[in-house]
Amino acid sequence: MTPKDKNIHLIDSPITPSVAGSWVQGSLPEGCRLCIHGMKMVYFMGGDCSLPSRCKWYCPLSDERKSSSAHFINELPIKNPTNLTAVVKQLVLEAKAMDAAGMSITGGDPLSTSAKVDWVCAIIKAIKIELTDEFHVHLYTSGTVFDNLTADKLEQAGLDDLRFHPAEKDFHRLEFATGRHYTVAAEVPVIPTLENHAYLLHLADHLDMIGADFLNLNEFEMCATNRDALIARGFTLKENSLATVAHSHEYANKFLSEFSPRGGLSIHFCSVLSKDSVQIRQRYLRRANKIRFPYEVVNEDGCLLFIRIEGAASELSQLNLALLESAGMPESMIGLNLARGVLDVPSFLAEDENFIDLLNEYKLKAGILEIIPFREPNLSQIREYTPLMNNIASRILRKEK
Repeated sequence: MTPKDKNIHLIDSPITPSVAGSWVQGSLPEGCRLCIHGMKMVYFMGGDCSLPSRCKWYCPLSDERKSSSAHFINELPIKNPTNLTAVVKQLVLEAKAMDAAGMSITGGDPLSTSAKVDWVCAIIKAIKIELTDEFHVHLYTSGTVFDNLTADKLEQAGLDDLRFHPAEKDFHRLEFATGRHYTVAAEVPVIPTLENHAYLLHLADHLDMIGADFLNLNEFEMCATNRDALIARGFTLKENSLATVAHSHEYANKFLSEFSPRGGLSIHFCSVLSKDSVQIRQRYLRRANKIRFPYEVVNEDGCLLFIRIEGAASELSQLNLALLESAGMPESMIGLNLARGVLDVPSFLAEDENFIDLLNEYKLKAGILEIIPFREPNLSQIREYTPLMNNIASRILRKEK
């Protein structure tokens, strides 16, 4: 089955509700299906943009990622980002750590220069060799300099899915990508204005005319880096939301009601809640279950829970011995690191009075840690820390409760 076989056009097909307020008319793109299930990792190739005059005001990238030198795999900064072998190795390690079935390549614009095009193609070829041809790769571009040569190179490299965010003057460039072995689409935000509504209709008509595969609509998002610009233009947050711009969902429905009677293009609307909650949560769950230690529990958000005990090496060593010999705990259920001055144990011990007694005896600080599922020292992992009540007075209060 070729990538195009996965995106059959369904004319007059009903809207199918997806997750967290998302919906699809037609068939859900393969890349989106994998994202929803947390099965895609993200390769971020620098934040330099090809069309800043058009979209800089609403760009959701953090200041850290707007730099051309900012290269990431998911949340992890890439080491030696200009060394192909080093980057491929890191991509493969992360794919295995989260049991990924695919990857998106984004930025900035990964195709803004000929050198970047060649780099992207080399990455796709290498990752397909390492992780098989079934590993699904999709790519985002503004298309400002997209041409027939670039389209050829991407096809030869083995790209599965190409998504444009084009200005109207560049609509014609999408035609260079049609008729290839990869799916061709556009992915754009639903900005709730009449001007953008007209743009979406023109874009969808053009996609339908050239035989593209789908249009992916993203609910408009407000975040720390674009908040001031959006508020200055009169945009507000949706009620009871921290990031969703009001009326974006309604404008997506308005667009569909006007386009659907005349077009057979598959349309997918992806909500902010789906991206920020469902997709990330599913990706964390996959990663957590792959990397967890025996003493860690994976919670419903995909974070790792355990008790961390801190203190001097001598007291930690004595506690470790007591847990092994007196309490009979398996060695695999204890994580001792004397160099860092920590000892990690299962979170269920927080309810064990004998364990609390040991903490009191050795005068050790302890608390339940909830961390995002990463081990890298340069990444802020702690999501929540709850100190254990490990003194006599607090124990008495706890018993009275």
